[in-house]
Amino acid sequence: MKTKFILFIVIIILFVIGLGVFMNKNQKPGKYDDFAKALKSNGAVFYGAFWCPHCIAEKALFGSSKKYLPYVECSNPNRSPVQICVDEKIESFPTWKFANGITIASSTEPVTCSIKPGKEGEDPICAQIGSEFYKTWRFPGYPFSVKSLTDPVVKDGVWKFESGSSVTGETSLEFLAQQIGYTLPQ
Repeated sequence: MKTKFILFIVIIILFVIGLGVFMNKNQKPGKYDDFAKALKSNGAVFYGAFWCPHCIAEKALFGSSKKYLPYVECSNPNRSPVQICVDEKIESFPTWKFANGITIASSTEPVTCSIKPGKEGEDPICAQIGSEFYKTWRFPGYPFSVKSLTDPVVKDGVWKFESGSSVTGETSLEFLAQQIGYTLPQ
């Protein structure tokens, strides 16, 4: 009886080991593994919240490669903010910050919102996208806004924002790749 029990345990252990080897063998690198790692190595940071549907959609763009994203969770289980996100003045999600700044090509003037929006004559959208801490720009054709402490340098339709500026709202993989000079896989 004791021998059968030991044999049974050995078979279970071998089965579990075999299953583990089989599962790991079938795991192929994700299409965007290198891209997600490049974002991190280039100083990009993705701030989000587990309850944010736009953050969930942003992560989904990366598929299985999302595990390599330079992601910072900004919400405690009770939805109160995490201190690092308070310190970084993250006001909405998703937010991406780029160590080397942000570049946007646009020949059209953006809507510009002052710090602490609500000034007379400001575009009504400023009430939705404005910031308590940053000046905010919303460019036509882009589904996000840019937040920066300083005005961008504009030359020939290219808007260059300083290091530490952020993009708030869903962004495309192409836009993220452009910010770090990365070529996406086909």
